[in-house]
Amino acid sequence: MVFGPCQGPGTLDFPTSNLVLGGQPVPWRQEYKYVGVIFNSTTRDIFRSHYKLKHETTAYVFWKTILGCDHYVGRGHLPPEVGRQLYYALIDCHLTHGCDVAIDVDETSFILRRILGVGKRSGIAQLYSELGVYPLRVRRVLLALRYLAYLKALYEADRLRNAGQSSWYEDIAIVLRDLPFATPTLPPLADLSSAVLDQLQKQLIIAMKQWVIGSVESMVSIPLLHGRLEPQETGAPRFLYASDIICQPLLCGSFYFRGLRSNPEIHPPASLLCRKCGGALETPGHVLLQCRDVQTVAARDVLKESLMQDFGMTLRASVSAADAHLLLQELIFDLRTVAPVARFIYRVVRAWRFFGRRLPTMVSELAPDTDDDVDFWDF
Repeated sequence: MVFGPCQGPGTLDFPTSNLVLGGQPVPWRQEYKYVGVIFNSTTRDIFRSHYKLKHETTAYVFWKTILGCDHYVGRGHLPPEVGRQLYYALIDCHLTHGCDVAIDVDETSFILRRILGVGKRSGIAQLYSELGVYPLRVRRVLLALRYLAYLKALYEADRLRNAGQSSWYEDIAIVLRDLPFATPTLPPLADLSSAVLDQLQKQLIIAMKQWVIGSVESMVSIPLLHGRLEPQETGAPRFLYASDIICQPLLCGSFYFRGLRSNPEIHPPASLLCRKCGGALETPGHVLLQCRDVQTVAARDVLKESLMQDFGMTLRASVSAADAHLLLQELIFDLRTVAPVARFIYRVVRAWRFFGRRLPTMVSELAPDTDDDVDFWDF
């Protein structure tokens, strides 16, 4: 293979002489596939062609499988748990291919967003928390760490690292160091053992879960996911960082409320009030359970009737702002009431058409501007 930039006008300036093997000249190559991994010796990133191929393959498999199932059952009706199983069965193998050689890789979130049915402006952390999927970089480095358990004899790579040179061993240390949360330092090769690597993987998983949960809990735009308890088939509800409910766009912050600001003190109070009634801060709890807008009240009356007929539950007519927030969480995270509540939320969102519009100076964790997300509800 040719290593380094090739000079020459229009065509690659390869050496004129070739290595001859068995009487046959061995051609010069700048790209070659070895054990399924494509190497390019003349580009800055020798794995770029491999990344591009796997990205295209992943997109193709996604459109042919998960999206096909979503179209078959109806847009937005594929259960997230089923989507998660399809993701690990059909997509994960392509995203993690070659991770024992090429450690780092760009994140891919469009697949997770489509499985959950949320828009492009939703944050990243809640994609992992709601699907129970490891972040791709964490998943790849975990697999690399498992592979490292079989390669403890890499003293040459250890010597390169100690000398400050680039090596595969140093790449793992860099990826661990660059993760968005504190991780243990990769010890020298001489100090590695199976027990040390097992402990390192456990610490990485614990730190990752704490980061995902902490990120979700600190986001102003998704208050309904703060401190929630998931219903269990047996026993009392308990805290989980993964759920498969159908109100994900609301929970993950796809709808933006004026009262949810990361710095409300710098905004005029009137700019934070409900756009329909102007009676209180525009928050999910107020809009869904307190606002006196005619269409919202009508949808709320339908919900009250449904809860009374089906479950014998009475939805209180007047609640405080704090009680409205807690009551909305209870209704959404109750296996019995989630279906009628989802229908109620759908009716309210259709009435509040500007839920999907990005407002100026919104909370800081919003993604960059993209197309409006209200089209998700037009089915």
